[in-house]
Amino acid sequence: MKQQLSWVGALAALALVGCPDPTAETSASDASTTSNPTTGTASTTEAPTTEVAPTTTTSAGTTANTTEEIDPLPQGPIQAGVAVGYLTGPVGASMAGYGGRTITNSTPWNHLLNGAGGFYGMGTIKAMVIEVGGERLVVMKMPTMSSEHSLTEGTIEKLKSEHGIDITGRLITAATHSHHNLARYWRLPAPLGFVGCDSPDEELIDRMTTAMANVIAAAVADLGPAQWGVAWQEDWDAGDEVYRDRRGENNPTYGKDPRLTLLAVRRPDGTPMATVINFGMHGTVFDSPNELFTEDAAGGLEMKFEEAFFAAKGQPIFGMFAQSGGGDASPAGDGQGHPEPARIERIGHAAAPKIIDLYDAIEWRDEATLGVRSRRIDLTYSGIGYDDYPEFQNSQGGPYLWGGWQCKGDPADVDDNNPATSMEGKPKNCMPMGTLLESLGESLPNGEVHQTYLTVARLDDFYMLTLPGEPTASVIQYARTGYEDRAVDGMVFGYSQDHLLYLTQPDDWLQGGYESEMSLWGPLLAKYLVDGQMKVIESLIAGDGSPVWSEESPALSVGKPWEPRALEKSADAPSVTSEPPPTIGRGETLRVAWDGGEPSLGEPRVVVQVDDGGGFVDVPSPSGWAGAALDNSRYHMLTHYAPVPEPNGKLLAERQQNWYVDWQVPADMPAGTYRLRITGNAYDGQTEAYALETAAFEVGFAAEHELTAVLAGGDLTIDVVRPPPAYDLMETWPIAGFRLLDPEVAAADPVHVRVPLTLSFVENGQPVGDTYEVPYVPGAGHVFDFAATGLDATGLSARVHLQADVVPAFLEVEIVAP
Repeated sequence: MKQQLSWVGALAALALVGCPDPTAETSASDASTTSNPTTGTASTTEAPTTEVAPTTTTSAGTTANTTEEIDPLPQGPIQAGVAVGYLTGPVGASMAGYGGRTITNSTPWNHLLNGAGGFYGMGTIKAMVIEVGGERLVVMKMPTMSSEHSLTEGTIEKLKSEHGIDITGRLITAATHSHHNLARYWRLPAPLGFVGCDSPDEELIDRMTTAMANVIAAAVADLGPAQWGVAWQEDWDAGDEVYRDRRGENNPTYGKDPRLTLLAVRRPDGTPMATVINFGMHGTVFDSPNELFTEDAAGGLEMKFEEAFFAAKGQPIFGMFAQSGGGDASPAGDGQGHPEPARIERIGHAAAPKIIDLYDAIEWRDEATLGVRSRRIDLTYSGIGYDDYPEFQNSQGGPYLWGGWQCKGDPADVDDNNPATSMEGKPKNCMPMGTLLESLGESLPNGEVHQTYLTVARLDDFYMLTLPGEPTASVIQYARTGYEDRAVDGMVFGYSQDHLLYLTQPDDWLQGGYESEMSLWGPLLAKYLVDGQMKVIESLIAGDGSPVWSEESPALSVGKPWEPRALEKSADAPSVTSEPPPTIGRGETLRVAWDGGEPSLGEPRVVVQVDDGGGFVDVPSPSGWAGAALDNSRYHMLTHYAPVPEPNGKLLAERQQNWYVDWQVPADMPAGTYRLRITGNAYDGQTEAYALETAAFEVGFAAEHELTAVLAGGDLTIDVVRPPPAYDLMETWPIAGFRLLDPEVAAADPVHVRVPLTLSFVENGQPVGDTYEVPYVPGAGHVFDFAATGLDATGLSARVHLQADVVPAFLEVEIVAP
């Protein structure tokens, strides 16, 4: 017990499992289907016995011994399907990524780390299914801190049991590495959860895998004739507008991974479907005090790309961010001083045109050769290669037989601030994983440390390999060299299938620093994994008939039976408790509150509706997704749960289930009459859906808006601006000024309206002349050929409103002729 307590004390002193805080990181230089997680029934999953022979699933879906041959790789026309769903709640669960989050919100869903109090956008699950000759590859982007085999294999099992779809060995997961989405899916010993993942919770795992399986099933239902293509670009973010290198210990040998890779599918008529956006970037714009679920940098990137794509092409697309070498790359977007919520949008604004340009360069193919190979491998000291490379030993020369953690080296030998120093040939001073696990009552080997899940996929001469953790740029560079040596191209999915913390090349690991400390298997693991994946690639190049799925040993870490949590009744019937103001200006923030249902019933949806003259209708989402509305599912609103009494870690018989949203009106929101429509579920002995509408309110210019109209050389330059709204916080969450209203200016500068205007003229209070449409031209603004009007500017006023206004709201100012 003393030994165990000493380990727990050591763990409590550690900061994070995933990442250092943002300050430390930046110190070195038709989508038609949605789903929500619902309360699951009790699981009765039992651990497989060791007598079960390793099995695999063939392309026909039958079970085979791992030595059995299967048909050659299929080749022919492709079909593809895509879908999106949501994974955010329940609000109150803890968030993975940052360790040591002090508990200020204790709920029935968190344990060791703080429970979330709301959400800023819902995390999206996006699936891309590619099928050739009956064989399938599924790429699933998920908004979590990491992948884990509990999610990868759990989703596969859910698809079998609930949808009758078998994709065993054919799924590639891509976690975005947000530090602000659901935790408790990593089946580590509970005390280890303090450092960033919280203790495992089987009900949450069940909810997560149910939601993921639903999205993949929807993508399978969307299968139809398609084309596919890839493109990549080096040094696409040379100015560090999107992401930057964060690891100084390996300078100047390694910087950030400079490549952007796209894997896209579309319909044969050119209709876009989805693109994987593959590069490396941590999800750590928001710091650890944040209490709101959010996808962080990846969510802002995807949203702004999708909105920009729809604005440019008039057709929607799914953007699926997939990590590559994110282990040593921090998010940027901070060059203009915007606060955290606006900064994630700034990242997307900077990236979107570059991604669109690369998408336009894709050469599309109608056919493909498709192959997928997945396997579970055992991780052992000798198998990784340390018998021949004695660089992972303790100070007495003994091996870290079961792995080692927190390898710091001797400060007298290794200076993390001096890349010229190295741990090579010197004591590593690691925490032995075997001792740690046994002190926590775990048997050895342990499935979370001594096994891992890997996948390789082939589309013609383009290959994809997965890595189970946080690869740094050195690992991605090594993998790309492996592709080049085999005369093929490809991409690397980091944070995929499983999680083994940080992965670095040997020379990189030996430089020490955080990324070395947060590694479990020393300098050789990443190289060992990539070398193994390259052997699988060689077999796929040869077109052999190896099994789609194989395992060296059955899973050592499996789910346990669980009972679903009870539901809390709503003390009050659903109703709006705080109405919006009767008028609100662009850039201002309104709040609406209501009594709803408890969080485990699903996240309430709040939709903006406008009176179009025939009644209230949903305002379409800026992404253009079919049937999607402007609502609180993306970064347009902030949603908070404020129950009475406050959470105390226990389920009550009933509670006031209070919610509110803050909506900051965009700078270019068309003027008109609006309301918010709120839908969700509440429980009063039985679960029932509710729908509420707020009172109507008017949107127009704020009192702070100013219009200038300057005439020079026959051109009239018009500018509509307002001061930037103040960024306001309540405790740790933003409540006003959180949107990126104008991406072209610094946070402290005036916000400009950058959409088409309708212009007319007034003289002595009376309209004169015609009405004109004035487009916005990037770099020039609103410039109008006044000379063509034939009017005399003396004593004349310009009068404008947004061209898109439903009910025009005007600004008027006298023309200035310097």
